[in-house]
Amino acid sequence: MRPSFQRREKIMEHLRVHSFATVSGLAKELECSEMTIRRDLDRLASEGKVERRHGGAMVTRRVKLEFALGEKAEKHRLEKAAIAKAAAGLIRPGQRIFLDTGTTLQALAWEVRQREEIKVVTTSLAVVSILLSARGIECMLLGGIVRDRSPDLYGPLVEDNLSKIHPDWAFIGCDGISATAGFTTDDPRVAHATSLLIANSCRVALLTDSSKARADSFVTFARMEDLDVLVTDTGMPGEILEAASRSGVETMVVEVAEEGA
Repeated sequence: MRPSFQRREKIMEHLRVHSFATVSGLAKELECSEMTIRRDLDRLASEGKVERRHGGAMVTRRVKLEFALGEKAEKHRLEKAAIAKAAAGLIRPGQRIFLDTGTTLQALAWEVRQREEIKVVTTSLAVVSILLSARGIECMLLGGIVRDRSPDLYGPLVEDNLSKIHPDWAFIGCDGISATAGFTTDDPRVAHATSLLIANSCRVALLTDSSKARADSFVTFARMEDLDVLVTDTGMPGEILEAASRSGVETMVVEVAEEGA
């Protein structure tokens, strides 16, 4: 029989793929008794990782979100890290910056953790958690409603707060980008807030890996001419880079080294 911690890891791996697991199914898969599985599920429930259901268990909303974020962060991880490092070079001591939501902006938050005399404003709970212990960073979280599938805030309170702030830099992301549609998001609840932020910021930098040029998103929140800087990787299609050049947007195109190189 596997040690208990290994069984619980296997249970969580199973729940990462499946929304629900039965006691009998887990017992058969892990080759142990149903009583053992029930004890494991009780332990995981006490740790806030699963919710018990009749005959089995499912992961909590928090863990489901962590799974989703982990998978999203792993996609194009090297590109995001290189883009974040390049964007961090734009920030100067004493500046007030806004960090948008998304895993690329979380990568930027890790880059600025070691900086000093920087004020960060954000609507991202994930960004706040990264910067919470950074001594040289003053972090302001704008209030609002927590989105159901993402650790960030939206709503009238966020929009009202955004209309009153004027950061030196707004670092934003997108779900899709094209030369014709501009920058798009899958969630219309955040589109208006991002438009407000762009209008009130001294300078705006969009951080996006080239995969977003292949994305089909829903709502346009900005056009190329709304940007000051585009930070991306060498895979970005030429038509996007040409559109940026025609609009007077500075482009920073990063080379991405292969893993282990």
